[in-house]
Amino acid sequence: MTTKMRRVGTRTVAGAMIAAGPVIAACSSGPTYDEWAATDGAAGRINMDEVQKAFRDADSVTQFERRVNEIYEGDGIILVRAKQEPDALVIEGWEDLSGNFEIDDATDDKLFDIVERNEQHEMRGYGSNSYYNRGFGGGNFLFTYMLLSSIGPRGYGYSTSPTYARGGLSNSRKTYRSSNGYRSQVSRNSKYYSSKGGYASSAYNSAGSRQSTARQSYKSKQQTSGAFKSSGTGVRSRWGSSSTRRSGSRGGRSGGFRGFGGSQTIVGPTRPEDWS
Repeated sequence: MTTKMRRVGTRTVAGAMIAAGPVIAACSSGPTYDEWAATDGAAGRINMDEVQKAFRDADSVTQFERRVNEIYEGDGIILVRAKQEPDALVIEGWEDLSGNFEIDDATDDKLFDIVERNEQHEMRGYGSNSYYNRGFGGGNFLFTYMLLSSIGPRGYGYSTSPTYARGGLSNSRKTYRSSNGYRSQVSRNSKYYSSKGGYASSAYNSAGSRQSTARQSYKSKQQTSGAFKSSGTGVRSRWGSSSTRRSGSRGGRSGGFRGFGGSQTIVGPTRPEDWS
């Protein structure tokens, strides 16, 4: 009888180890490509309402750049530039997909722009944000400052300095992502994406399929190289999503993964700041 019980116990332990194996492997190897690709950050999606608020509230260009990077959950730094068009002033926000800390129209992805025309502002989204097009009041000093600044490379009135992007801006975002402020921001992002920014589901979902050639190329390279496994893009821990449930395992992914809604638990590698 004792021998039989030992055999049963051995099989139970072995079964538990086999069952636990995939969980351990999943935690240590990072997300699958499909999980990573379905996140808002990988798609280049940003909380557009918060970007508009950041623009209206900013006291300086540096503050606006820093705040936009705090809002965004993707891997690349958001770079800003301003230009004068024949009938308007335009500020653009690009994700630096190439990682060289300079905006390159061919390899980086334009997420949004803010247009000032006839003393009124309009904010427009591109790629996965192209569902968004809203006007708001005029009178913001940022346009004046950016376009009266000394003319930078390629004739732009303002463009995020590569030195600042590589140093101060990157370091600021890294610090912020370890803070309680980022926890709150991710929670707000989750609610925004779940509500689809107040737009119809058809418009929001259709925008998700209109990713730029640069974005598609970037995602393809991430898949081929396996770089997505160590990506922080779209990582939303249990503190970040109101729709998740706590798990008994620190590295577990209970609650399941559902992209584009902010309901995932841990999609990227486990980080110390993901735990309260």
